[in-house]
Amino acid sequence: MSNLTNLSPILIPLLAMMIPIVGVIAWAAVKIARLHMLHETVRKMSANGQPIPPEFIAQIVESKSSR
Repeated sequence: MSNLTNLSPILIPLLAMMIPIVGVIAWAAVKIARLHMLHETVRKMSANGQPIPPEFIAQIVESKSSR
């Protein structure tokens, strides 16, 4: 128990700083996964000869320009 008491002044700020970092990483991972799924959908649609909705292209262009 004394080890935890001695480490808490270090661990609490460290954990508090890691929470936003984990949030940013999770947000980026979700954005990348969503964009990958959108690209895969467009690729399959074009391979099958289906027309690609302009909304899909607009989302891709928007995400590329927001970098």
